[in-house]
Amino acid sequence: MGLNKGLGAREYLTIREGKVAKYLGEKKYELYDSIEGYIVGMSTRDTQYGQVLNIDLMDDKLYQFQIRIKGEEKPGQAAKQTSYFIALAHCSPNIDPSKKVEFIPSLKEIDGKKRSALFINQNGSTLKWAFKKGDGMPDPEEVFNKKGELISIDWSEVEAFRMDKINEFNTRVQEAAAANKMMAGEVEQDWQKLMPEPNEEASSSSFDDDDLPF
Repeated sequence: MGLNKGLGAREYLTIREGKVAKYLGEKKYELYDSIEGYIVGMSTRDTQYGQVLNIDLMDDKLYQFQIRIKGEEKPGQAAKQTSYFIALAHCSPNIDPSKKVEFIPSLKEIDGKKRSALFINQNGSTLKWAFKKGDGMPDPEEVFNKKGELISIDWSEVEAFRMDKINEFNTRVQEAAAANKMMAGEVEQDWQKLMPEPNEEASSSSFDDDDLPF
């Protein structure tokens, strides 16, 4: 389709209030239910709120959909991967990067707690998770004190596993984009200066230990 030429600058999108959000400037956003397109590139960026996964999507124009990898740190507790990133990692083996994909974020309040999720649609269906606890992924490590009491849960091995799945998916994205001549290429503007930092509200997208959908 010749989409490798004349792409121009990306249009930057984040997740805010459980919606796809386009930054309009002066802390104003335009909200959308979903974003759809061909995935033509992926990268990460460090921000003051932590690392962000950038997903380049080609549809009528080139978009960059940004997902925070981890939420904010809590006292005595390391930052956890966000539910949005978790959903993408767990669905990634089932995504065909040669076809359009739709990302649909969600945020609901249940029993006074915010529950966020990311649904990924392709070919008219919502993709299922490719792996769950005890089914192709490592278990989190439970840490006990001398009395045998559970004092913490170490998710580092699980989180590294998810990141490996994202890296594997990125390899397939690059292969598909190159085959279809849909590489994102260079942009004409310095996007790091144009795009605001992800807001702190997005940190609510982290699951608590008992919230993980296993």
